[in-house]
Amino acid sequence: MGFQFDLNQEQILHRYLALIYQSKKLKFENIANLEQQHRGIDVIINHNSEKHNIDEKAQLHYINKDLPTFTFELSYLNKNNELKEGWLFDSSKQTQYYFLVTGIFLKNKKTKLQNIDDIETVKITSVNRKKLINHLATNGLPRTKLEEYDFDIRTSNSFGKNIIPKLDGKKSGLIYYTEHLP
Repeated sequence: MGFQFDLNQEQILHRYLALIYQSKKLKFENIANLEQQHRGIDVIINHNSEKHNIDEKAQLHYINKDLPTFTFELSYLNKNNELKEGWLFDSSKQTQYYFLVTGIFLKNKKTKLQNIDDIETVKITSVNRKKLINHLATNGLPRTKLEEYDFDIRTSNSFGKNIIPKLDGKKSGLIYYTEHLP
């Protein structure tokens, strides 16, 4: 399973989510334009005459599991092994809300999402990006502080869970440095 399989799963899930938006009678526009997608816009939802830029983030590597957590990317290494800003603080992103898609369960004990009819259920949690960033800052974790943690953890190769003194690691969060993902 490689990049193309992951991309296919994302497209299948995206189509499934569109059916959910339709069933909720939401006015929405799926974004096909790659430039807009790179700016963190997968869907634009029009609600109360306001447009909201949505970035759909899904736990597609955890099919048939309901993880009680979600990871917000602080940084990553690109294909040239250069450190890049993660999507949470990336100023080029125009995301207003993240739709975090978790608890993706498939029908008939399937383990691979191969078409839209495979999906039994999903959970969608809407997160206001500005409110999240403000909440972190209010709790002593502004962007600069998180960047310090990020730098220290990367420099020390502290893979896995890294507890942040200002947060309860079991309830509020932590920094996780993956070894298997750049």
